[in-house]
Amino acid sequence: MEQEIVKVFNEQHEQIGTATRAEVHEKGLWHETFHCWLVNEDYIYFQIRSSQKKDYPGLLDITAAGHLLAVETVESGIREVKEELGLNIDVHEVVKMGMTSCSIVSENMIDNEFCHVYIYPFKHDWESFKLQYEEVSGVVRAKLDEAEAFFLGETATLNIEGYEYFPDGQRAKIVRPVGAAQFVPYRELYVAHVIKFVKDKML
Repeated sequence: MEQEIVKVFNEQHEQIGTATRAEVHEKGLWHETFHCWLVNEDYIYFQIRSSQKKDYPGLLDITAAGHLLAVETVESGIREVKEELGLNIDVHEVVKMGMTSCSIVSENMIDNEFCHVYIYPFKHDWESFKLQYEEVSGVVRAKLDEAEAFFLGETATLNIEGYEYFPDGQRAKIVRPVGAAQFVPYRELYVAHVIKFVKDKML
């Protein structure tokens, strides 16, 4: 996976070449990713990153996301929803929010991304998830209004509910409050902007 080839861009989102995933993270090169948020009238959904992940194991993250390879279009990123969550959806079922830039610097990498953000109106039940356990260990949700307040910094915790899933088909219920430390460190206000878009354009 670290040797997959992705497009490299300058800060103006002009392509300047290609590089491996390992190289873009090592050198902080700008590259493209695909984000798909699952939402409905009341909730926004988050994935729980697998404990096997090199980066941010066990933290809450975008419902489905991944790197766009050099040979892929933005729309090709919809494969991430199938690969990570087991949901068969068509690109025509998602709503394009737009593109945003995001930079995260950690001990392991410098991650500079142009993120293509899409929203999927989720109308299925918990049984519809078939997770890729190497990537995702569970799915939870939070009420839209509560999540918006949390990501705006108005509240210190967010109540989540959902399930951790296991390879043998079993699952364990999750109901608990979480704080900012339990989330991947997104760009400031990113999730709040996603929720505002959902409320303004989709509800």
